[in-house]
Amino acid sequence: MEIGFLEQNKKMNQKKSKSAYYLINLMIQFFVETFVAMIIGCFIGKYLDILIFEDKKILVYVFIVLGIFAGLRNFIKRALAISKGEEDEKN
Repeated sequence: MEIGFLEQNKKMNQKKSKSAYYLINLMIQFFVETFVAMIIGCFIGKYLDILIFEDKKILVYVFIVLGIFAGLRNFIKRALAISKGEEDEKN
């Protein structure tokens, strides 16, 4: 009887640590993807501003904001996939 309880407790702790791992992984991916998208947007915006606008930095801001939204979109998609349990099926 005691062994069954210990095994259940061990399984619950493994699930908690696995969900904590997914949460930390999700947050790190969000920040890295958002940062990279913002940097790429900044370079594309600078290049297009040089071609189209001489002294204005309009497209730099537009592409940085698009990079932020792309990072948020990916974060929401991953969070929904994890909450539905699709991530567990892949592993």
